[in-house]
Parts: sequence; C-alpha cells; structure tokens
Amino acid sequence: MLGKKKPQPSFSDLEREQRLSPRHFLRLIETKLNWRPFEALLQELYPSRRGRPSYPPLVLFKALLLQQWYNLSDPGLEEAIRDRLSFQRFLGVSSQDPVPDETTICRFRGLLAKEEVGERLFTLLDAQLDAQGLLVKQGSLIDATLLKAQPRQPRQGQVSPDPDADWVKKGKDGHFGYKAHLTVDQGSGLVRRIKLTKASHAETLLLEEMMLGDEAAVFADKAYAKASRREELRSRGVFCGIMHKATAYHPLRPWQEALNRWLARLRVPVERVIGTLKRHYALERLRYLGHHRNWCHLLLVGMCYNLKRMLVLQETA
Repeated sequence: MLGKKKPQPSFSDLEREQRLSPRHFLRLIETKLNWRPFEALLQELYPSRRGRPSYPPLVLFKALLLQQWYNLSDPGLEEAIRDRLSFQRFLGVSSQDPVPDETTICRFRGLLAKEEVGERLFTLLDAQLDAQGLLVKQGSLIDATLLKAQPRQPRQGQVSPDPDADWVKKGKDGHFGYKAHLTVDQGSGLVRRIKLTKASHAETLLLEEMMLGDEAAVFADKAYAKASRREELRSRGVFCGIMHKATAYHPLRPWQEALNRWLARLRVPVERVIGTLKRHYALERLRYLGHHRNWCHLLLVGMCYNLKRMLVLQETA
C-alpha cells in the first residue's frame, strides 16, 4: 500500500543484490536520476476522494518504463517482475512484496493518458537533463514520421476502427495511422519534444510548437520550407536551417542544392533517433487505440530513449 513502510530486506534479497552487476543500465539509471519530482507529480493522480492505489504510483510508472525498454506486454511485464532480479531492484520491491498484476498496470497507464500527465513527466526529465549539463541547445533538429495505427487499415467505405487515426497518401500508397513529430537536441541527440497528430496533419503547421525557444538554430527538411518563416527566424536571431524546396516554376539554384546537401548531413541525428524508436522500441506500429493512449505511449518511449542516452553522454563527458 502507498505509504506503507517497506520490510527489512531478507538475507536472500541481500544475496541476490550482490549478484546484479553494478554496471547494469537499470542500476545506473536508478542512481543517476532524482525520482522525487516524478513521485510528487504522480501522487497528484490520487486525490483523497479517489482513494489510495494498491501500489505506489512511482513503482507503476517505473514498471511502464521497463515495459518499453524490454518491449513487453502487460502479462509479460507482470511475469518478468516476478522473475527478474534487475526488475525488482529497479522498482524497489523485495521478493516478499506483492507484484502489480497486468490489470493494475493497464489501468495506471490509462490514468496517465486520461489525465495527460505524460508530457509533464517528459518535461521533468528534460529539466533534469538540462540541470546535468547534457543539453547542448546549439540547434533543434525537427522532423516527423508516419506510424501505423494499431488495427488493420479499413477498406474504402468502412468505419475507422481508430477514430483518431486517418489516411494520408505516401508516394503511390496510402497510409492509415498517425504522425509523430520530434525535436532532437543537436549535439546531444536527446529528444526534447514529442507530439502526435493524425497522419494527414501537415508537419509545417507544427514547426513553431516544436521549437523550444532556447535553441540557436532550427534544422528541418523541405516540408517546413516557407519564405516568411525564414525571415521570422532570422529576425529572432535564430539560424534558419530549413532545406530549400523546388517548385514547378522555381527550380533550385546550385547554391541551394549545395546548402541542402550540407543541411541533410546535419539532420542525420534526428533520422537516427526515429530509426531507433521504430526498430528497438517497436514504434513502426502503435499499440493502442486513440490519440491520448498512443501519445502517452510515445512519451514513455521518448523518456526511455533519453534515459539510455543520458548514460552514454555521462560516460563520454
């Protein structure tokens, strides 16, 4: 129960503690992050009128992080917590403590999505990464990518199984799902902002929202090209690294083509992040129905990526 004092660890717990490598990434993340701000925010989800949860909210939140790192289902996560020493230590539970069941995990994730707490949690992590001096803020690399919806795409005339997903034409083919928008810090490779929209939502409409306001430069591909936008960024003293786009009556000049090639090389880190999220965190297809649940999931994945990236940056500092 929340607030219940933990029992003194048994000899078996102490013995198993010694078996876990001190270089295990879960052990490093546990010690190099201040979890108190997250705990304070999560406890706001349970006001007195709602009653106390069966498990501390921080334990359930950390369990969701484990789920993303190891790509587990809810039943698989429950089983892994019961069996794995590294999971138990990261959650701060002993071998005698009860383990959150799959229903509890599912309900807690739904509560995070309903109350839209995911973005606030992501901001708390960004603030800690900034306090550690890991954010370079030299430039913001902005890009968007299509993500498939969880259900199969409906046929023409059928009702959409996911009301928040829609169609967009990609080349000669159609795509049914969502579009993820990311802002990556140039130099550190950390994700600083994440948004989720319908697949048909034009990324250029979200550029101002994806900017942080503390960057010295903004880099984006041709989809964000706009003459007035270039002038506005320059008036703010922000370097405009948006690639130039050719039109039917205005082909690119040689200097614009050369500039595009240079900017494309600078944008590689954001494309690398997108590839990692899709390959290692199974984001090629989203897990849930509806915008709120999928955005919460996307934010959790972004936090997991940043926490692992944090360890890499700390080792190379």
